[in-house]
Amino acid sequence: MFFEIQLNMKNNKIVILGLNGWFERGHDASACLIIGSEIIAFAEEERFTRRRYSFDSMPLLSTAYCLDEADINVDNIDLIVYGWDLPLEYSLRGRDLPDFKKYIISSIFPKPLYRYQKIPKIKFLNHHLAHAASSYRLSGFDNASILVLDGQGENASGTLAYAKNGKIKLICKIPISYSLGYMMEAACKFIGLKTFDAGKLMGLAGHGKKGKVFDNFIFNKLTYSLKDFPKDIDLLKDSLDEQEKIINAWIKYFESKFNFKKNKVVKFNSLKGNLNTEIQFDQSQKDFAYSVQLTLEKAVIHLAKSLINFTGCKDLVIAGGIGLNCTTNGILISQKIVDDLYISPAANDAGVSMGAALEMVYKIKESKFNRLDHIFLGPKFSDIEIKKVLDKQKIYYIKVKNIEKLAAKFLSEGKIVAWFQGRMEGGPRALGNRSILANPKIGSMHYVVNEIKSRENWRPLAPSILEDYRKDYFEKSSFSPFMLQNHKVYINKAKEVPAVVHTDLTSRYQSVTKKANKKYYQLIKEFYKITKTPIILNTSFNIAGEPIVCTPDQAIRSFYSSAIDCLAIGNYWITKK
Repeated sequence: MFFEIQLNMKNNKIVILGLNGWFERGHDASACLIIGSEIIAFAEEERFTRRRYSFDSMPLLSTAYCLDEADINVDNIDLIVYGWDLPLEYSLRGRDLPDFKKYIISSIFPKPLYRYQKIPKIKFLNHHLAHAASSYRLSGFDNASILVLDGQGENASGTLAYAKNGKIKLICKIPISYSLGYMMEAACKFIGLKTFDAGKLMGLAGHGKKGKVFDNFIFNKLTYSLKDFPKDIDLLKDSLDEQEKIINAWIKYFESKFNFKKNKVVKFNSLKGNLNTEIQFDQSQKDFAYSVQLTLEKAVIHLAKSLINFTGCKDLVIAGGIGLNCTTNGILISQKIVDDLYISPAANDAGVSMGAALEMVYKIKESKFNRLDHIFLGPKFSDIEIKKVLDKQKIYYIKVKNIEKLAAKFLSEGKIVAWFQGRMEGGPRALGNRSILANPKIGSMHYVVNEIKSRENWRPLAPSILEDYRKDYFEKSSFSPFMLQNHKVYINKAKEVPAVVHTDLTSRYQSVTKKANKKYYQLIKEFYKITKTPIILNTSFNIAGEPIVCTPDQAIRSFYSSAIDCLAIGNYWITKK
């Protein structure tokens, strides 16, 4: 057999812990626990540490949560699998190999916190294979074309593969130097955003009026290349990634093609005691963002068509950070390039902890997983636990039997409601358990909610819609439970929900079903009964650059430090007036 390991097998079921995160050049640290063929827990480190993206961090707290959720200890773990082939990553760059096992174990299972008799075995999985598994293994497809696109893995920025009856076969790789992920990061930096602001760039592109595909792309039969870009062999040296070098190459290209000034306004905020930086974008910068988006769409669509033509399979799965580009995903559906599309809700690097664990389960026992219809795999809190927190902080509350009906009433009256329920969702999108909600029929809600979250007002906000009514509102759309598709809104419906329609008449919606989230479904249904609109505005429950809230304490702090009107936390209702 491929893996020769002696299993402890809790209750005769294999226990695998998937991890992501590293102390050097790491980001999106996370942990995922699978017992048998069931995903028990998944969470991102940032939700606990409150440091967005968990740069250069190990998944200490997310691992602790996973073990606590399953009520197991270190001795119960059969195997730890990393979503990176760290030995390969180091050796390719001529770096001395550290004692990986010693460092990992001491970092995530420090002796003062844990007692154990044995150290679990550790395996390292290719980064793009872990990405591929995170989507394919949970897609429900027997056969699928697989497209992985991100900043980079150990030795590639993209991977084209084909899965048949459970086995994933590599077709080809895209060099690191041709990274679409780094193109997006460079574009963000070029106009004054942070490199991880690709979502903002996508929103800004919607305000563009004219754009064109970059002329340095050379499209070939299967993939593409970039004119005058360095070769990977010249890049792989000391650093564990090639991010800075490739971003600099893109900046050089942008400077040769685009000429505009960055208009940054920095002001001292006397009430908060800090500096606020605001970028004022003119039309040329909006058009630049539109050109970036057009280029990305051209590249991804070319890759998807070429891959499908090669495999003959029109069921497509996408993984990697590029999979979060909702506009491109929507085109794949609306233009019928694919028959079906599945993207992991944690398509970013956080998802490779889950993908690594899923792939290892398959390799050991060839387990098949059903299609994932929700990612509520994080911490949950009972009403008793929530009440203790509220009482300790001397917060006035009422307990209600039908909190969905009460919340819907307040939403219909134009109140902003923070919604904290059940298990926390994974991935970068709020999906109805850690959300800030508002009435989409009131156009000013777009401005009000963005102000509450200290977001730029040009950024769009998203709707959650009862799946039964999705076709009535969105053109050429498909089921999208993870808010990963962008589609045109019918003009008559756009007037009905102006707060969630972008300037280009598109919207990045979430399909909500009773099966996936009964309580959230019921809330929207109650809102529909009052307003005849089966949609509510949904954005993540966090403020001013923080990660999505995880615990009752975090929810209460965010509620009272913002202009949110009401908090529905478990079955408790809190208002400020």
